[in-house]
Amino acid sequence: MKSLKPILFVLALISMSLSCNLLTPDSSSDVGNTPNDVTNLPVIDFGAPAEPLDVTVQLDEAYSVSGMFSPNGSTMSLTAGNGTVFTLDVPPGALEADTAITMTAVKSIQGAPLSDEAVAAVQLEPSGLFFNELVTLTIVPAREIPIENQIIFGYEGTGQDYHLAVIDPKSREIKIKLMEFSGAGVGSGSDSAWAANLQIQGNGTRARLEQKLGELLQTERRAELLGMEGNPDIWKIIKSDMDQYYDQVIQKEMAAAELDCQYALRAIQDLLSLERQSQLLGLTAEDSSGNAVPIVNDLWGKIDKLGKIYNECKKIYSVSGDSNGVSFTGKICGLDKPFVIDATFPGGSAKTTFKPNTVVEGITTVAGGGGECVQTGEGTYMVTIFKDGNGSIQWQTTDTLTCPEISQTRSGSFTLPLQLAPELSCP
Repeated sequence: MKSLKPILFVLALISMSLSCNLLTPDSSSDVGNTPNDVTNLPVIDFGAPAEPLDVTVQLDEAYSVSGMFSPNGSTMSLTAGNGTVFTLDVPPGALEADTAITMTAVKSIQGAPLSDEAVAAVQLEPSGLFFNELVTLTIVPAREIPIENQIIFGYEGTGQDYHLAVIDPKSREIKIKLMEFSGAGVGSGSDSAWAANLQIQGNGTRARLEQKLGELLQTERRAELLGMEGNPDIWKIIKSDMDQYYDQVIQKEMAAAELDCQYALRAIQDLLSLERQSQLLGLTAEDSSGNAVPIVNDLWGKIDKLGKIYNECKKIYSVSGDSNGVSFTGKICGLDKPFVIDATFPGGSAKTTFKPNTVVEGITTVAGGGGECVQTGEGTYMVTIFKDGNGSIQWQTTDTLTCPEISQTRSGSFTLPLQLAPELSCP
């Protein structure tokens, strides 16, 4: 699959005019085109006010695991206190740089339309982390949940926008497909609970699409696994829903990006999410060589143009907080050029310089110390930007502290929030 890295953030992109061609599907294979037969297909208004459901999530910190995932892909498993096993599979190409990922078991969820029985759920962090490819969360509950009672769900952040999750419709196992982190799981529910879940709308437009796909796929999976007749128009309906999502949401995001560059990254992420879900559902075609043809016409051309817009978007971020026993402060005048974050710790201080390879990742160097000691080091970092424009920065570094009588080397990982700070000034 085509890597996003050379597309989004290589500065020497081909010069193209930003015209209405960016927004206009021009091929019969484009997801934005009207389906051949729309006579009885449902119409969804993604732009209308939603009815979000927020739930209260309590984590079980005693059952948590963290690991470093590379762009080459990796797998991590967690066994919760009740014996439920969660396995996260990140395929090659899903990440742009080494990224620290944490899975924490969920102890309880209050406010969701589920039975009183314990749910099998996990919190995935960093919240808001976006992937270039679909990642898979497989859940094996400690106690089997009958197919007809399974309600497979997701939520944003720490419990916002609870919705039905997008699943692998062909798998008997519970396999949730994710393009972005927060929480996901499976619970048990009666017919009335299932009906309540079907009525839920996610607040964000992408969550609302996932809710609609979740309704259709989970209903179809139930019918197939229980030997019942499914909906003969299921794939036509799904295609229609995705058409409407492209028309109502993504085209508006691309138009907004031309007016304000801060919207470009979100448009890129939603384009990729729509394409990956189309591939999961088998809605893509193949060319004469057997390669998948993107369902969005000129997908990579649109992403190239949006990437150029985003590269030209200058934002100022403030950095402040504690991580791994160290206090940090700093200002970032642009993710496309070097910046410095100051650190203070017992007995000394240091400056970490961040040198970008792209606007989302690069290398770090450390210089500082205290008294007669000198600290030096180097590492790598990655930036994640969230829906609201804020984000986080994660980095790993190996530092050496050299003193007159001792030299010590250690490795550490740090995570800090990035807060948009338009009130600050930059040269």
